[in-house]
Amino acid sequence: MKPRPLLSCPLKNGLTLLCLDQSKKIAADRWYVCIGVQIAIPVDIKWFANHPVEQDMFHEMRRELGQEVLFEQLKERNFVSDLVKDQVVKEICDSVEEMGSRYFSHHDFAAKYILKRYADQHRRR
Repeated sequence: MKPRPLLSCPLKNGLTLLCLDQSKKIAADRWYVCIGVQIAIPVDIKWFANHPVEQDMFHEMRRELGQEVLFEQLKERNFVSDLVKDQVVKEICDSVEEMGSRYFSHHDFAAKYILKRYADQHRRR
């Protein structure tokens, strides 16, 4: 089943927050509610105004990570009744949108996430 877009929210820092419904029916009247949260972050030097990185390091990050990194998170609820499924989905999306306005919109979010992904990649080696 292909994820169904529920919300596309532009953030103050220029990124876009997406909520995707990946829910599945697991019994006659029960659902596994799963909302995927995604933010595509271009690997761009503009994010590093408050976190200066040397040009060589930035080029190394871009070479290893590519043009874009994808922040992903799943918000899940199990065994949700048919009667409340839509309300649960709405509550999750509202919560994600509120977090988007506070946390994901922060001007440092993109730089910190890119640096985290770069560090994670090096740790796996």
